[in-house]
Amino acid sequence: MYVKTVVLLLCTCLIGWIGPSEAQMPPTKISTLEVRGNIRSDASLILATSGLSVGKELTMEDTQHAIRRLYALGVFRDIRIVVVGQSTEGLQIAIEVKEFPTVSKIVFEGNNKIKTKELKDVLRFAEGQIVGEKEIKKAQVRIKRLYEEKGYLLAQVTSEISDPDETGKVALTFRIKEGKKVKIKRIRIIGNEAFGDAKIKKQMETKENRWWRKGDFKEAIFQEDLKKIAAFYRKNGYRDMEVVRDSLYYDESKQHLFVDIVVREGPLYWFGAFTWEGNTLFSDKEIAEKITVSEGDTYDQEKFEQIYTSLAFAYQERGYLSVQILPETTEEGQTLNFHFVIKEGHPSKVRKVTIVGNTKTKEKVIRRELTVIPGEVFRRSALERSARNVYLLNYFGNVEPDVEPLENGDVDVTFRVEEKSTGQAMMGAGYSEQYKLTGSLGLGIPNLFGNGQRLDFNWDFGTRQEKFQMSFTEPWLFDTPTSGSFSVYKLTYKYSSYDENRNGGYLSVGRHLTWPDDYSTVRLIYRLEEVGYRNFSEGYSDPYGFRERTWPQRTSSISATYFRDSRDKPEFPSRGSVYSYRMEFASKILGSDKGFHKHEVNSEFYYPLFWKTTLVLKNRMGYVNGFGSGHDVLPRERFRPGGTSFDGVIRGYNDMSVGPSEGGRAMFITGLECQFPIVEQQIYGLLFADAGNSWLWFSETDPFDLKRSMGFGVRVMAPMIGMIGFDFAYGFDHFKDGKREGKWHTHFQFGKRF
Repeated sequence: MYVKTVVLLLCTCLIGWIGPSEAQMPPTKISTLEVRGNIRSDASLILATSGLSVGKELTMEDTQHAIRRLYALGVFRDIRIVVVGQSTEGLQIAIEVKEFPTVSKIVFEGNNKIKTKELKDVLRFAEGQIVGEKEIKKAQVRIKRLYEEKGYLLAQVTSEISDPDETGKVALTFRIKEGKKVKIKRIRIIGNEAFGDAKIKKQMETKENRWWRKGDFKEAIFQEDLKKIAAFYRKNGYRDMEVVRDSLYYDESKQHLFVDIVVREGPLYWFGAFTWEGNTLFSDKEIAEKITVSEGDTYDQEKFEQIYTSLAFAYQERGYLSVQILPETTEEGQTLNFHFVIKEGHPSKVRKVTIVGNTKTKEKVIRRELTVIPGEVFRRSALERSARNVYLLNYFGNVEPDVEPLENGDVDVTFRVEEKSTGQAMMGAGYSEQYKLTGSLGLGIPNLFGNGQRLDFNWDFGTRQEKFQMSFTEPWLFDTPTSGSFSVYKLTYKYSSYDENRNGGYLSVGRHLTWPDDYSTVRLIYRLEEVGYRNFSEGYSDPYGFRERTWPQRTSSISATYFRDSRDKPEFPSRGSVYSYRMEFASKILGSDKGFHKHEVNSEFYYPLFWKTTLVLKNRMGYVNGFGSGHDVLPRERFRPGGTSFDGVIRGYNDMSVGPSEGGRAMFITGLECQFPIVEQQIYGLLFADAGNSWLWFSETDPFDLKRSMGFGVRVMAPMIGMIGFDFAYGFDHFKDGKREGKWHTHFQFGKRF
């Protein structure tokens, strides 16, 4: 239309100029060029975009290109290039435009089931922008699709643009007829003989409407369900199965949806023989070990793909990234024989390793965690382990490895990291039955100056306690996989019968191990501490003769810890385990006033369940005893579990309240948790059950004499604070006047003690 307009205008101007000689031909150069009709658009931008300029020869091709370029700006609904006059110097050209209006206001009418904010989010434009008719039509489609996703399949969406105001702006109104939510009345499977309707429907997330479930229809989920049905058949031997068609229709009320799915099952197949050729890196026996099915087993597409993947992974683990494994299938009736043609190629080496995105953390802190080394043969497991090691530093919100193949067969590896806030500042106040009013101030810097070092200050204060602690950790001492740390502390506890003062510190050195595996660490700790008891109450029976002793007394000990951590993530892991064993030895030989030996075993096992739910099994055992007659052990060294005590978590009870009042020499705690994400990697909910106790003597230990509790809680990962936990637990084994009774108890705490 617009090209025709230009042609007619140009022809009209040129007809009268046609003459017998070239000297009399009209000029076709542009003598003047102007823009008309633009209100918000800059004239210089329009001229520059058109490509036309004064002095340039004007051709039909130029005008077509100019119109296309101007339309591409997306701000004009009409464009014309017209000749407004001519002279001996050339043509006087005007570019006439009509702009799309600016939408000053967007209104939704009739939306009761979906909030206006959610509707605006799908528009892809906002108030104050220039919006064309195409964008408005696309927005209508997106709004309708949003309603369909929520089960309103009969929703209708129209739009209306108001007349422009004095500034040329318009209001855009979307009118919505939501209709009633459509429920699935019936799902019918047609053509199935091998499996009943119920078995097939069980594979689907789309369900029929029942009193206990909604029965909503969502197109995207339904399409995935069709794929699940096909996968189910192929897993059970029906390799050729296909979904022929599906149809949706309504009853007269248009409130009930009927779904028909037509399938063609095909024959049932069995696995036949597996053969291969071309393998030189692996022996026939090693290849055969990857074949996890037997001849005569029902064909399973999933198992076949696992066999293929395990073969490919085995080669990639040796660096053969370019290996080709070509499966050939032959049919003997309903038996499928498979032959793998293996083209091994050559091993790929790592040319270089690049780290991108570390704006705070120094590169050496990341690089020392990598097991992918330039010059070595590339191994897939080394890549995955490197990414895990870097992620477990807990300095990064995301770690993504990328492998780029090179022309010579080698690879470049890039680790892309996203720094996250790691510093933790804490300030709070609270009240507990044991410590009454309490307050706390803390500062934790896990990645000091980007060097990977950790510095912590903590001060807890209150009417019955005061604690100060400072610690520093260097995870790679002298740039070796050896850690070093120290800590100093001063603590005062005011119990009902006496006050306890503790001053001390420790030095620690640790080392990463490569045996029995590289998940393991050992650590040696020297601890020096002075403990004093004073201000005994008149009613204190003093069963341990504290009044007669000379205080303070010194504890000088050496401990050794073996620690193994194979978790997949530092926070909210979903698989793996944590295991530790600690043995501590104090003796007069080391300068200790009292000698003792102490043993602790801790374990945590993480098992992924359905969806993103994780089951966690926790166990903790401890034993301590003194040397010499009486086997005397200070209360400080004994086990006092209960609540969220450092000695052992048994929620539903006061802190340090489970077991003998002066602490036990033996302890056992077990717990079960079910964790699930509310906001992934930020907020998690959990259900838990705890049980445990401590006993004065090891001979009194009874695994059936445990304090039990159940409850629920939430974990929040807060920036600059760290982990915050809220737990609500019901303890079953409280006693009052000799009678057992249950009580609810609330727990709130910072950190990872839960």
